[in-house]
Amino acid sequence: MKFPPVIILIGFMGSGKTSTGKELAKELQFNFLDTDNWIEKRNEKTIARIFKEKGESFFRSEEREAVTWIRSHQKVVVSTGGGLWMNGDDRKQLLSLGWCVWLRVSAEVAWKRIESNSNQRPLLENIKDPLVELRNILEKRNPVYQLAHSNFVTNDKDPKQVAIEILNFLKKNDLIDLACRRRKSRYETD
Repeated sequence: MKFPPVIILIGFMGSGKTSTGKELAKELQFNFLDTDNWIEKRNEKTIARIFKEKGESFFRSEEREAVTWIRSHQKVVVSTGGGLWMNGDDRKQLLSLGWCVWLRVSAEVAWKRIESNSNQRPLLENIKDPLVELRNILEKRNPVYQLAHSNFVTNDKDPKQVAIEILNFLKKNDLIDLACRRRKSRYETD
């Protein structure tokens, strides 16, 4: 089954969705979209401020709007917020829009990656032991993240490595029409 030229990255905070997404978009010569950035621009507020002022349910409704926004794009790599995938209707739409990739990360690695900006993570606000909280959230979410079309572990890998793994997997399995690119990546294998 071939997917439209849309790659949707899902996964937990700190899994590398944004950084890997930018690298993959560059390699594919696709545009890069970030649902959290879109929501922040639309509301002229940070995600943390949206959560604080309008609450999580408002933010989740904005994520649903972001899924509609994605529908109007082709030749894109999309980074989604860590919780967007948890909504069944949103997940169903994303699965039909393009190839959905779960970027897997352990709680320990996620914490190392986000610790310096954890004050911008609403789910970790006022949490005594963030690592324990991350483990609990991941334990609940991992079975749902597994519903993605495929997955790649990001622990101990830089975003470029993960992007090349995804690119090679796409090519090997002929999942997306890669002929729409102008040139072959120097990292791509035959």
